[in-house]
Amino acid sequence: MQYHKMVELLEGVPDIARAMFKGDQTKFWEDMAEHLNALGPPIRSGATWKRVWFDYKCAVKKKLRANKASLLATGGGKFQEKPLNDVEERVANLTNLNATVEGNSARSFGIIPAPSIDQAFDNSSEQQQTNTEEQPEEQIATVPQAKKRRIKRKNTEEVLRQNQELLNLIKIQIEVQKESTVALKEATIASKAQIEAQQQSTAALKEATKAFNAALANRD
Repeated sequence: MQYHKMVELLEGVPDIARAMFKGDQTKFWEDMAEHLNALGPPIRSGATWKRVWFDYKCAVKKKLRANKASLLATGGGKFQEKPLNDVEERVANLTNLNATVEGNSARSFGIIPAPSIDQAFDNSSEQQQTNTEEQPEEQIATVPQAKKRRIKRKNTEEVLRQNQELLNLIKIQIEVQKESTVALKEATIASKAQIEAQQQSTAALKEATKAFNAALANRD
């Protein structure tokens, strides 16, 4: 559900989806986080959701490349294709990944295809990702496993930090409830003591009235 919503929102801003937008994206991804976290868990920050989108694009591109490589290896015959699901298809169309994979496959066999608008979009996308301190998709494929583990650990640490903040808020709420309960008990005890004092005062008044009436009667 969160991935469906993320793709739906990014389809309205293709420049950001392709990493071609050169302005500050902080507010956009914070708003994105609010929408997606409302459908969670998981609960993530805007920066983490931005990384999730980047990694998801890489995963879709890797899947397309695997299918293309398998097809070429069989000479166009039958091959074990891993079809994209609905969300992955939308991601591929939104970010022009199909054109990118086709272009890369052609170059690998010594064919130099004519530049296309889709390829220009993809190249600009990779350049913008570099400017925003994110690695291009081409480089992600060659990132050492140790670095991939560090990226995964960073995302996990962010989720753990957010969960810890939530636990701290819950603990504070529990303490406040305990204090409220103690105060209510003390107020109840004080109220009972006040009622008892009023009852004693009423009894004493009755006794005094009775004694006064008896004294009047004896006087007569």
